[in-house]
Amino acid sequence: MRALPLAMIALSLTAPLAHASSPEAWEEFRTDVEKSCLASLPEALGTPTVFVEPTGTESYGIAAIEGLSPEAKSQITYVCIYDKQKKTVEMSPPITADFLHVVRESERAAAAEKKAETGDNTTQDPAGQE
Repeated sequence: MRALPLAMIALSLTAPLAHASSPEAWEEFRTDVEKSCLASLPEALGTPTVFVEPTGTESYGIAAIEGLSPEAKSQITYVCIYDKQKKTVEMSPPITADFLHVVRESERAAAAEKKAETGDNTTQDPAGQE
């Protein structure tokens, strides 16, 4: 009978965790990461696209922000690390497109469709690299 009270205590302690991982809470988290990261960009990017990792790690949120740099006149990506407790961000230096290519969902879908049609497992990026 001692196990039942212990189980009740354990459930009461985990209840707040279950609430924190609700779909609404994760959506709020992603929105906060996106807004905080965009506000911390060191330069204004033309047509920025933000890719937020849906849940991050235990301590950090992670986002990649891709856009056209007016300074470099090329496509660049910043990586943003969001501290979940402090609600602060740190930005990476700009990463050029020849070093990092962010795969968009449309590219992923096209590659999967090609694979299904041809049975070919190799994939190539727009530069022809595997």
